[in-house]
Amino acid sequence: MAMIFSPQQIKFEFLSYIKEFGGQAAEWRVGCAADAQEAMFDREGVDRERDIWLWKPALSPAAARIVFRYLTEQLHVPAAESAGQGANIFLFKRMSGSSDA
Repeated sequence: MAMIFSPQQIKFEFLSYIKEFGGQAAEWRVGCAADAQEAMFDREGVDRERDIWLWKPALSPAAARIVFRYLTEQLHVPAAESAGQGANIFLFKRMSGSSDA
């Protein structure tokens, strides 16, 4: 069974990821989805090999929205184009030249 994470755990992990890989908040994108991998790789076109990405299952869609609101409203991380509903929250940063589409 997959681990489920609290909003606090996800915030900490996402903030650690942003700090580790750097860049301004505006360079990252965040979203919620029932299927985070489908949202990131199929709809957003994130490159599995070159882009920086992370996703975590939250306790519920409401818990995922808490993290989403924190990242978008407090840290000013833009929402992903496919930032929908769901208990999974994802974060990604495109590396230069990885997506010209």
